[in-house]
Amino acid sequence: MRSIYLDSAATSLVHPRVLERARRFIDALGDRTRSPKEVFAEQKESLAVARRDVARFLGCDPDEIALMQSTSHSLGSLSVTLPLAKGDNVLVCDLEYQASVVCWQSASERVGFEVREVKTSGGRVTAADFAACIDERTRVILLASVQEINGFRADVKEIGEMAHRHGCIFIVDGIQEAGALAVNVREAGMDIYCAGGKKWLGNPFGMGFLYIRREVLAGLRPPYYSYYDIKVPDTFPDYISYLEDPRRHPFDHYVLTDDASVFEAGGYGNFLGAACLSEAIRVLEEMGIRKIEKHDLELIRYMYDTLSSMGLNMQSPGEEKHMSAILVFNFYGLRDNNIETERALLRYLHERGILVSLRCSTGLGGIRVSVHYYTTKEEVDIFLDAVRDFMKQ
Repeated sequence: MRSIYLDSAATSLVHPRVLERARRFIDALGDRTRSPKEVFAEQKESLAVARRDVARFLGCDPDEIALMQSTSHSLGSLSVTLPLAKGDNVLVCDLEYQASVVCWQSASERVGFEVREVKTSGGRVTAADFAACIDERTRVILLASVQEINGFRADVKEIGEMAHRHGCIFIVDGIQEAGALAVNVREAGMDIYCAGGKKWLGNPFGMGFLYIRREVLAGLRPPYYSYYDIKVPDTFPDYISYLEDPRRHPFDHYVLTDDASVFEAGGYGNFLGAACLSEAIRVLEEMGIRKIEKHDLELIRYMYDTLSSMGLNMQSPGEEKHMSAILVFNFYGLRDNNIETERALLRYLHERGILVSLRCSTGLGGIRVSVHYYTTKEEVDIFLDAVRDFMKQ
């Protein structure tokens, strides 16, 4: 029986074109009619191609993009890169996924800056929440544009404007947004934007992205450099020619690249992940990201109104501007932190091949339903009927 997949906030289904791109990549490795050097040159180019594709998708320039393994990879790298000193603080609200705190923990313990909790109310995070906690030592505001615990979509532009008024760097975690909703990093006023590939982007091969606005990038240095960060000396036509020269020496004077790619792992990279990230983005662009957003939000609105009429306790916002591709509900408002009814519904749905998640944090949460371009209204209706049947029992 074909399952009904309503769990893209955990992991997206993978488009056949992305899988086919992975197969072509693997086939090239086994092609004995071509030299490994030729195949390597082609695969290395996949990094540059992916940066261009990501930049086009986000509305920025390729030199502002680094290809990163995951959101956590990006946040962890930033924690040891941003100019933070003892006594400084980073603001993170109490709705965030735990990675938004733990990625900074080692650096904060070593350097002595504080990762400060910003308390929110009613599952919403606003500029006023951050403004209440900001002081003269606040250097960074970190925010998920869409909260994984209830799908709340923040007013990123307003919060960013407030951050900039106070001289703070504004970091946005887009893991629950990029690929499901339209994003333009310049229009939204983000300094930094990052996301892994395995959720709404539909790339399960360990490759996402990190955008760093050029003006912010100019003041940053990566934790380390790799040989990929070396610019080919002007006296050589290409890197291979430089490697072949007997005068080459490990202590040569190196001119290093100054774009965002210096934050990548370097060396022999995840070329498969880069190639498949490009293909996944092109799939979304051909469908039209705004059409995908419209489709997702229409299904979420339909579910929100129907589940509300059934008397369920909605944890997600009902206002259009704060809706995302995620909807969360529970039965009794998580009274006394009891989630046995929600666990029973989760089992009931899974037994019928309807795949959703149960997520709770900070006194919020419940059954989490998430839709994407491949979700149909008929599938949503089957889910809603199953919830009705469960409630009758």
